[in-house]
Amino acid sequence: GVSQYDATQQRFVSVPVDLGPEGDQVFLILYGTGWRYHSSLSAVTTKIGGVNAETSYAGLQGDYAGLDQLNVRLPRSLAGRGEVDVMLSVDGTAANVVRVSVK
Repeated sequence: GVSQYDATQQRFVSVPVDLGPEGDQVFLILYGTGWRYHSSLSAVTTKIGGVNAETSYAGLQGDYAGLDQLNVRLPRSLAGRGEVDVMLSVDGTAANVVRVSVK
């Protein structure tokens, strides 16, 4: 998971994603609704920490009716950046911004 509950702070906090050694590929899997209706995969854009990230899949999740899945490869340039914004747009419509922490 990318978050855990911190009882001391009484809130969820980010758990840093480790990109591993050079050559490893790490994917962020996001869930939401409506992404399956994109006009083309190239119309699905994702920026993480202001860096363009490759979206390799946007469509049905498969197990839960109405749930969509988005697979995004985390750019290695994000290593050590800490918490960054994830901005997703589908056919020009922006989704809510979420944050992820990168180790």
